[in-house]
Amino acid sequence: MFTSLIWLVSCVFIIHDFEEIIVMEKWIQKNEKDLLTKLPLKFHRYFQKLFPKNTAGFALAVLVEYVVIMVCTFIAIFDKQHEWAVIGVLSIVSILFLHCFTHIGQSIMLKRYTPGVFTAIILLIPFSLYFYHFGLTHQMIDWRMIWLSVPIGIIILVIFNQLGLFLGKKFEK
Repeated sequence: MFTSLIWLVSCVFIIHDFEEIIVMEKWIQKNEKDLLTKLPLKFHRYFQKLFPKNTAGFALAVLVEYVVIMVCTFIAIFDKQHEWAVIGVLSIVSILFLHCFTHIGQSIMLKRYTPGVFTAIILLIPFSLYFYHFGLTHQMIDWRMIWLSVPIGIIILVIFNQLGLFLGKKFEK
């Protein structure tokens, strides 16, 4: 069963990101001015320079993240006996879980739907909580591994999310 949950990590990620891919371009066109008025000034240049605003560019950014998630998934599936292999996929789950709260926060801040908030609430949060519960109950993971997965996940996110956004922005030019 834990093997199935590990496989599902990549599935829930891509379903969530499909919601974002499908609506992002039109949402940005409609909401960019309002977003920039609510976004701290120090993030304006980052948003303008690095965030892909068309569907193809954003999809390429998601593809980079998906490849990393699949690599972590394969390593965890085929090497579950080593804790570090499981921590890799657990890092993805932890970052997806924490990422949900950025979607919720954005929707609250903007007082409207933001891309990804529906699947964050109805899919990612329940899946992540079940993954943690099942893994802890069946002693596949422990709290030390969960806490360790957060900084590792942040490192993975910073590197590959930024790489994906950079490539996505270059692709749209």
